[in-house]
Amino acid sequence: MQLRRRRGPLQVPLGLLDDPTKQWQGEWFLDLTVAGGHAAVIGGPQSGKTTLLRTLVLSLALTHTPQEVGVYALDLVGGGLQALSGLPHVGGVATRADRERAARTVEEVRGMLAQREELFRTHGIDSVEQLRTLHATGRLPELASAEIVLVIDGFGALRDDFEELDDTVSDLLKRGGGYGIHVVAGMLRWNDVRIAVQSNFGTRVELRLNDPGESSIDRELAETLAPDEPGRVLTDRKLFAQAALPRTDGLADAAELGTVLERTAGTVRATWSGDVAQPVRVLPHVLEPALLPGPAAEPRRVPIGLDQTGLAPVLLDLFAHDQHLLVLGDSECGKTSLLRTVATGLMERHGEDDLVFAVMDPRRGLRGVIPEEFLGGYAYNGKLCAGLSAGIATELEKRLPDEGASLDDLEPGSWGGGPRIVVLVDDYDVLTTAGQAPLTPFLPYIPSAVDIGLHFVLTRRVAGASRGMYEPLVMGLRESGASALVMDGDRGEGQLYPGVYASPQPPGRGVLVRRGHANRLVQTAYSP
Repeated sequence: MQLRRRRGPLQVPLGLLDDPTKQWQGEWFLDLTVAGGHAAVIGGPQSGKTTLLRTLVLSLALTHTPQEVGVYALDLVGGGLQALSGLPHVGGVATRADRERAARTVEEVRGMLAQREELFRTHGIDSVEQLRTLHATGRLPELASAEIVLVIDGFGALRDDFEELDDTVSDLLKRGGGYGIHVVAGMLRWNDVRIAVQSNFGTRVELRLNDPGESSIDRELAETLAPDEPGRVLTDRKLFAQAALPRTDGLADAAELGTVLERTAGTVRATWSGDVAQPVRVLPHVLEPALLPGPAAEPRRVPIGLDQTGLAPVLLDLFAHDQHLLVLGDSECGKTSLLRTVATGLMERHGEDDLVFAVMDPRRGLRGVIPEEFLGGYAYNGKLCAGLSAGIATELEKRLPDEGASLDDLEPGSWGGGPRIVVLVDDYDVLTTAGQAPLTPFLPYIPSAVDIGLHFVLTRRVAGASRGMYEPLVMGLRESGASALVMDGDRGEGQLYPGVYASPQPPGRGVLVRRGHANRLVQTAYSP
């Protein structure tokens, strides 16, 4: 592949174009600035799709700076795009096996779209051309790259195996072109794209198809593409082209392309001294509590982790918005560590006169966590838990307004004084085995919890949760609007919340379900 001077902002040299009617052959350029800014590369197995996408990214890197274009890739087929990850223009390549990085890659690009919409509004920008000009003069330092290209190899896998990403990618196709965000998708057939989204791919190129009758350009011309000619392309202008190999050494050898491409990417990165494309950030596997906001920055809400969407702190507002927290997860998923994080965060923000804990701890993982001045009671078996629950229920009864209370005493959320009571329940499923129900005394007070200063942070296993979620105390907490965190578990337990199933997760990872918020994947802090 030999590159000449670039002709336009995103005109990418890809190979050789043939126009027999004019008896002309010349360079073939793919223009990502026309027809909506998105391109579909369609072809059957072994037709050269991945190689063409590799050539596209390498050509972008050799004809543009990382400030001009940043590239992000979803490699949902065979790992062929991984070799490009060393280029300074490439912010990240996610493979089919790394679902978390794939989700973060799409989320990162969606965040860039939201950022650009805001910049268009605040700076009065009305076109991508103006965005390009302002960025080139340094007037938009917020953007690492003027334009973004999201390359997806295996577009059909989105709908089949990455359903949670399909809608977001469709949104990028609908709105991204007008803000300098482009999608280039490789697919087996045109039908891999939903009918409602097909019109967003304004540029289409076809390699050899298994069934030429499925051609969206010209069936008769598609029949002429032979299986022994990989890389032969039918363009949307009904012309033939030959895609170049992604190598710069002049050799026409397709063997060991991955190794050659990795070496080329390393050379490009070594010779580039400027800023690189914004990298894709992922959730850490171990999150230290010290990395989260302290009481000075968050005097009321307790930070419990980071969310995947913006890698921003997840803040638990137990005394206002959240009221209660249910944590579902199997062994060694980080449930007890989260209880320690919540308890420590509350004690850092409230004094002993404002807060008291009742600890139900059958496996004794919370032993010694709560200092004496904050501890109202500690129980580690069913009998002790029942006694502690009954004692707290007696105090709660006093907080309910009686029939002779005046209107001035009936202010919502006021119980006439006394500390808030936070009940920490670890491994609730252990306490309720053999038909035991030691927390039954709390049931009459769950509906009034917001008015009497009662809060629950309760954990239980996912195993058996399909039945356990209908246990009276858990049902009462759910109906009162408790937030929930669904951590590691077996999907076979079914739908625990609308659209939320347990799944294998690393320790500390889970899906946060909150009223008024979209479900989010979060990494909780590790409190040893």
